Amino acid sequence: MAQVLNALLGVFAWPKRVAPIDEGRLEYLDGKTAHILFAVGEAVLGENFLKEAPEFIYTVDGYMAFQRQANRDAFTQALLLAESPAFNLLNGGGLRGFSRMPIKDRQGVLTRLRASDRDLHRNLYAAFVNVSAATFYASPAAWARIKYDGVSLDHPEILNRPPPVPWRPNDTRPIEK
Repeated sequence: MAQVLNALLGVFAWPKRVAPIDEGRLEYLDGKTAHILFAVGEAVLGENFLKEAPEFIYTVDGYMAFQRQANRDAFTQALLLAESPAFNLLNGGGLRGFSRMPIKDRQGVLTRLRASDRDLHRNLYAAFVNVSAATFYASPAAWARIKYDGVSLDHPEILNRPPPVPWRPNDTRPIEK
């Protein structure tokens, strides 16, 4: 049933194509959902987020390989629903697709979804933010900005620093090994 609804929503989705996406590299997303995902990522992470997470779209597509089919269908449905002008009209975004709105308007829609009294809206917000943030923070190119030196297993020298360590500047306790 979800695949039928996704196909129907996909017919009416015409996202703005502003990101360079190699659709041949996608396994679970298609061109439309990839461009909607870019618009979601841009609303959550800010303009030019691809500088620090250049593989954002492909990483999310790869994450989908580890999800059940029902979860993949639900995420696709969430993206297509967000692109629906009718959905955005009801959520204060006007009669435009999510990807066609300015970033500020997209962020406003996300804010209204977060504050909604409907579980579906709050779940859409949580899914978009969690997927975007997790993918961004997983990108090694973003680690310098968030002052993360990498995984200590890959870089044992991180654990050999005298206290305080950068991620616990006010904590003088030594790191447990």
